Amino acid sequence: MRAEMGRADSPAGEDRAGQERKDRERPFRAALALLPQMSPVSLPRMISMAGGAEELWELLRRGGERAAALVGGEKAGEWSRACRRTDPWESLEKLARRGIRVILPGEGSVPDVLWRIYDPPALLFARGREMPRGMACVAVVGARKATSYGRRCAEQLAAGLAEGGVAVVSGAAYGIDACAHRGCMQAGGFTVAVLGCGIDRVYPPGNAGLLAGIAESGCILSEYPPGDEPQAWKFPHRNRIIAGLSLAVVVVEASSKSGALITADFALEEGREVMAVPGPIGHPLTEGTHGLIKKGAKLVTGVEDILEELPPEAVQRPLDGSERGQKGMVLPGGGISPLEEKILRLLGEEAGTLDRLSLRAGEEPREILVALTSLVLKGFVCQDAGGLYALSPFVPRGILS
Repeated sequence: MRAEMGRADSPAGEDRAGQERKDRERPFRAALALLPQMSPVSLPRMISMAGGAEELWELLRRGGERAAALVGGEKAGEWSRACRRTDPWESLEKLARRGIRVILPGEGSVPDVLWRIYDPPALLFARGREMPRGMACVAVVGARKATSYGRRCAEQLAAGLAEGGVAVVSGAAYGIDACAHRGCMQAGGFTVAVLGCGIDRVYPPGNAGLLAGIAESGCILSEYPPGDEPQAWKFPHRNRIIAGLSLAVVVVEASSKSGALITADFALEEGREVMAVPGPIGHPLTEGTHGLIKKGAKLVTGVEDILEELPPEAVQRPLDGSERGQKGMVLPGGGISPLEEKILRLLGEEAGTLDRLSLRAGEEPREILVALTSLVLKGFVCQDAGGLYALSPFVPRGILS
């Protein structure tokens, strides 16, 4: 019975002996990760040095000079006591009762490309559904304090990826991350949230509803065990998993110091595609994305720009030609009023402030402001920090003709 607890389905072609080894290894990896102050950064190296998770567990349980040489005397004593009062199989069963699975390296519950990165995790804790086998992932990441333009772009791109049968990966943060998850779910797709804290933690607290929805229709992953607090250093380290799961990383709005750029760097190091969505010149949240484009990242103006870079077999439900002109583009929904169309035509000639647009349109500023707000929410217009309005790159083709 214990051998079946927490077991992930074996990947196609894996022999029975290999799966049995994983099933025996699973409780020990889980129990090791649950040791107090165990670092997920150090755990893979320690398992390798000991010759396996079960061997490391036994070494730490016995304590003594070998354990002290590996982890230090004080920690060796603490972990020896913890191991002696812990049954790894019971630890695995307790996790399973809480709806938490344990995924080991090489298992098909997540894309195989993750396990080929430079420093793969020793294990992943998972909640929610298992990802469909063979499903490709694309990460959509960006600023927490995103603009309405950025949020709309993230939702539309994620929805388009979902329609193409591609899973959307992000970090469940406020802003772009949340919009990417939400856009994917609204389109009926599969989304993956990778946390920088314990798998059972709701962080950030304001995204409790979002995380509940992801657990219901997608999955939540973390290399940090239940109870682990969110700490600043964990999030950049977490970003390597976001990049590692994905065939491509798309950055939607990022300052020059954004954590999304760390994810992009990890992707580049692993030979994955890096793409970026353009925005207004001079806006603080386009410094990072425009910097990526200058360095060679692909400029994204619609979901077709992403899908065409993926292997053909990765797009499970490709859009046909007629759909690509509609669903394949990042087209915010909703019609436009005559005044909104007039403003779009004026902005097509040159960007302008509220007062300048009011003068050119011959309308009251308050009427122009209402129309501009609507256009910003639809993603047709963007506004910089100085109050200058400009067309977004995603105005539908033909709307100004």
